[in-house]
Amino acid sequence: MGKKTGKAPLIRKLKLKYPELSNKEIADQAGCVESNVRQVLRTFMHDVTESELQTFQENKANIYDALQSRIIESIGQDDIAKAPLYPRIVSAGILEDKARNVRGQATSINVAVLVDLVEAIKAARK
Repeated sequence: MGKKTGKAPLIRKLKLKYPELSNKEIADQAGCVESNVRQVLRTFMHDVTESELQTFQENKANIYDALQSRIIESIGQDDIAKAPLYPRIVSAGILEDKARNVRGQATSINVAVLVDLVEAIKAARK
C-alpha cells in the first residue's frame, strides 16, 4: 500500500456526485494519480458496479422511504412501552416535526416546552 494522501474522501465524494467521471478525470480534480483513484474506488465500491451505483442514486429517495417504513413498522407497542418517558416524548416531538414538514406546515417546535412538560410529568408522578 502506498502512503496515505488524504484524498480518499474527495475521491469518494466526486464518484458519488459525478458517477460519469472517468478515473483520470477524478484524479485530475482530486490532484492525485489515477492509480490512487482506482485503489480508493476498489475499496469503496467493493462489488458494486457503476450501473448499480447509478441505479441506487436514481432511486435513493424511494430506497430510504422503504427502509424508513420497515424500521417504523418494526417498532411495536412493547418497544414503545419499554422506552423511558423522556425519549418517548422527544420521539413524539421529532415525529410531529417531520409530519408537519412533509405536509408543508411550520415545523418550529419549542423544545423548552417539551422539556418543561417532561419535568411536569415527573413531578406529578412523585
